[in-house]
Amino acid sequence: MGTPEFALPSLEALVSSEHKIVGVVTAFPKPAGRGLKVAPSPVERRARELGLEVQTPEKLKDPPFLGWLGARGPDVGVVVAFRYLSKEVYSLPRWGSVNLHASLLPQYRGAAPVNWAIYHGERKTGVTTFLLDDRLDTGAILAQRDCPIGPDETAGELAEKLSRLGAKLLLETLNGMEVGSLMPVPQSEAGASSAPRLKKEDGFVRWDLSALQVHNQIRAFSPVPGTWGKLGGVIVKIYRSRVLLSTADLEKSTANAPGSWCYFSDKTGLAVCCGEGAVELVELSLEGRKKSTGPEFARGHRKLADKTFELTV
Repeated sequence: MGTPEFALPSLEALVSSEHKIVGVVTAFPKPAGRGLKVAPSPVERRARELGLEVQTPEKLKDPPFLGWLGARGPDVGVVVAFRYLSKEVYSLPRWGSVNLHASLLPQYRGAAPVNWAIYHGERKTGVTTFLLDDRLDTGAILAQRDCPIGPDETAGELAEKLSRLGAKLLLETLNGMEVGSLMPVPQSEAGASSAPRLKKEDGFVRWDLSALQVHNQIRAFSPVPGTWGKLGGVIVKIYRSRVLLSTADLEKSTANAPGSWCYFSDKTGLAVCCGEGAVELVELSLEGRKKSTGPEFARGHRKLADKTFELTV
């Protein structure tokens, strides 16, 4: 059971293993994009290419779907980036259901663990396999693996790395369950934290924070939901940044108020003053335009050189 790109390495790993997939469950196709075209999820598309049986139920509690699932006779349910499952669903397989989660539980329980780990400046995260229960991401832990977070790594880059690491851990978990070598360990509530679903407002840059906090925010919400600011009445989307630390970097800056340009040059690029320090905008664009580097943006939008980023949405 899974939907987005994050689940694909796990699907591929299971197909290549000695385990047998008796069915794939993924999100019901919905209109998306500018043309609002109905498109299958990444998992549905790949599962059909592999010749697997696929279900896309709108409601998981509907009797026809539960009947289909029960008729498959699964030993274990495998859940990767899907949705909340009721007890009727997760307890139906003989051994219950195993969820792959992109954090070191009990840290960052919820829908967006990769993003919030970066946002809070974590230097390490990981992946966890655990048994589903009635609450969100609280079930007994089966296995975990650590993963470092690079200082400039975006959420998209980290998620890709964790998806591959998670696929390996998932196979190790299933193999361990099969031979009885894994002992589920109840989660402790000590150190538990949440990773709620992302909203567009989360990506609005708070320039009055420190440069490191702004940098963490920019990479935490890149590419989704996207980091953005308001500048002279237009929306600027920011994809990559760099904290200005060296003496040479800071000498190019003129200490101004948060949200104002520290420098705006078609040669050295762009930097914005923060509540403490400054960040260079490495990759950005106006809303609806293609990405550009800092110097490219400065050359194409000189009229924005005297504008200041707004501090509130």
